[in-house]
Amino acid sequence: MKSFQHEIEQLNQRLDNVQKQNRRIKKAAALLCLLLLTVFLMGNKAALDNGHFRNITAEGITLVNSSGEKLVFIGTTNAGTGMDVFNDSGKRVVSLGISKDQKGGGFLVADNNGTPRIGWGMEQEIPSIAITDTRGKKIIGIGGGQTGYGFSVMDSNEIERVGIGFQEGNSGFAIFDDQGGYVRGMIRQKDGVHYTSYVDENGKEIINR
Repeated sequence: MKSFQHEIEQLNQRLDNVQKQNRRIKKAAALLCLLLLTVFLMGNKAALDNGHFRNITAEGITLVNSSGEKLVFIGTTNAGTGMDVFNDSGKRVVSLGISKDQKGGGFLVADNNGTPRIGWGMEQEIPSIAITDTRGKKIIGIGGGQTGYGFSVMDSNEIERVGIGFQEGNSGFAIFDDQGGYVRGMIRQKDGVHYTSYVDENGKEIINR
């Protein structure tokens, strides 16, 4: 049971890393997006001349509307490479990119207030998805690697309340209290042994096979 709780904690840490990674990818652009959007901008009929370009090199490009309001930024910064899309209020609502150290990348969608609501990507070769509430607090997390994966539901304080996971042949379901402490669960070990357990009023785990 302790091993299962430990794996749940590791999953939460991985999901936190992905969410932080997605938030760092703010001022970036993939090379293909950079090339295509630049060609579109330079070749637009609103420009003085139409043109055909074989190669364009730039560190960043900002697309604006007729009023000069920023709509899209693509480029590279100290954080990484990617693209940001903004709404009419200047809030960043979509981001796509990869970190400077090449160890993580992802896609982030925010609401109209610019609060990140869902992000998915890779962090240290671990694929994960995180969903947040209107305050930006993580409430759902999904992720996994080569040996296991799981699903977690958090409350408004980002404390895990429910977890489902599979790790190296062991699977289980756990319910936690408002401090994140284990209170009840069902487990099946890879050797076929399965049982339920709960924590009594004295804090002792009671196992029913």
